[in-house]
Amino acid sequence: MARMIPPTIGDDAPPGEHAVFAALRDDPKASEWVVFHSLEIARHVSQVQGEADFVVVAPGQGILVIEVKSHESIEADGEGRWRYGSRDWVTRSPFEQASGAQHSIIEYLESRGSGPVGYPIFHAAWLTQLSKNSFAKSIGWHDWQLLDAADLANGNAAAAVIRTLNKASEHLAESISGYRRVAGQPDAEHTARVVELLTPRFVAELSAKELARRREAEQAQFTAEQVRILDVVGTNPRLLVEGPAGSGKTWVAAEAARRASDKKQRTLVVVFNRLIEARLAELCGEGVEVRRIHSLMAQVVDRHAGKNEARRKLESGRVEPEWYDQTLPEQALEAALELGPQFDYLVVDEAQDVALKQYLDVLDALLVGGLERAPVFITGDFDHQVIYRRHAAGDEVPDARATVLRRIPGLVTLQLRSNVRTTPEVARFVAELIGEPTLYSEHRRSDDDQVSVERHTFTTMDEQQRLLANAVERILSEPFTVRELMILSPYARERSAAGQALAYPATDARLTSRLGTSIDDSTRIRWGSIHEFKGLEAPAVILTDVDPSKEYHRDLLYVGASRATDRLVVLELNDKAR
Repeated sequence: MARMIPPTIGDDAPPGEHAVFAALRDDPKASEWVVFHSLEIARHVSQVQGEADFVVVAPGQGILVIEVKSHESIEADGEGRWRYGSRDWVTRSPFEQASGAQHSIIEYLESRGSGPVGYPIFHAAWLTQLSKNSFAKSIGWHDWQLLDAADLANGNAAAAVIRTLNKASEHLAESISGYRRVAGQPDAEHTARVVELLTPRFVAELSAKELARRREAEQAQFTAEQVRILDVVGTNPRLLVEGPAGSGKTWVAAEAARRASDKKQRTLVVVFNRLIEARLAELCGEGVEVRRIHSLMAQVVDRHAGKNEARRKLESGRVEPEWYDQTLPEQALEAALELGPQFDYLVVDEAQDVALKQYLDVLDALLVGGLERAPVFITGDFDHQVIYRRHAAGDEVPDARATVLRRIPGLVTLQLRSNVRTTPEVARFVAELIGEPTLYSEHRRSDDDQVSVERHTFTTMDEQQRLLANAVERILSEPFTVRELMILSPYARERSAAGQALAYPATDARLTSRLGTSIDDSTRIRWGSIHEFKGLEAPAVILTDVDPSKEYHRDLLYVGASRATDRLVVLELNDKAR
């Protein structure tokens, strides 16, 4: 059977086209052929738009453009007018219609570097109800360009096409200098190229750049709506804004800081981790001091001492945990009390991470009026995102919300419940993880037609590496760039799947060739721990090394999953492997 494009013919097509379609499709001699039906021609040589009833691409023979006429009567009046059946008179013969399509196809193929070489492209008219003997001879066509009812009978269709192309080749050899028939042309490769050009295969979808632009514009619009709460309660200088991941807390905190700075207030923004420090510094702009809490304390100590010893120690990372939570805060408090208040307005983003007594003591000393009287703007997710200290060995985890309310009295509390960051599917997955289906009051972004969340289980590290490589392949085949993909793990670098992949050369090269050196590598796929990336977001996130049997992994899974704005893949240990 010939390959028909499209593979079926519409019920509303004329009966003659149905007959030719079936005859060419079912003729064994046409088994290697490609036959187009109703081929639209936008770049027509003589019309704004044209159509070819049939275009037969026959390997080793040539290309024949066919105009089909199903009418039981065709009349020419001798003055250049034609009438088909009972229709009105027209000025174009079936040969003119086919000729226009033929030359349009030749011109298009030549423009794409695939014009005919050594084989004929010609045109013909097929009268499915009539005999060619009824047609008078004319200067406007050759007798061999007429195919008729007899050519449809008894499996003659392919033979009729071959006969016509042979005659066309003889005519071209006589008429065109340099034309020479080459046996076997068009060959299979050239045939495939012609078919590709006439019906290109493609998937039209948003580019990664356009998708990113739309996502950012959408998020900016919805987060701007959240920021309007500052207009409503702008007269109250002491606010606590609570909400789940993706509700826009960080954007609102940045806007509060910008407004305070615009009023010439010395504004301090405090966060816990390094990456969100950089992100908020970008959002707040010049005039706002943005510091992670340990960097702030080291700065205060060094300013008081007149040297950079604390900052160098912090950046080295070669210190005991007690230095972060005891030694440095004690030194910073002593220095702050001697230096005196440095700031008029305080913003704390994700306060559940900062709400330790020793940290708040330092902030209290740095703030004009202290925490009891100064204007402050606090954000937090106290129920679901306390991950830095919740499972520290031997520590009793303080109630961060109670600590904030006790140390900063008189706060007006507001709730953000709209999901403005992630697709609804990702947000619903996040809510299900913690058993709170009503976590979000609404989803401002719309669901697209792509699957947003995947979950896969593994039993061995090798199996996880394969799943990870496959997930990377799928995501990068979608409209996401390498820079938009983040791989996160509950573990630190050496224990994570990405770290293991880089450590062992035998790992799938599809993965190792794309992985960056760290969470900061902007040229390759970034990877790191969920703790490092808390408070930030990425269009596509792969969570690895997840063990649902570990309670703290379930907490981290909520934080990690909510980092994904559009695409999330979770790789978790199978029950049987534990």
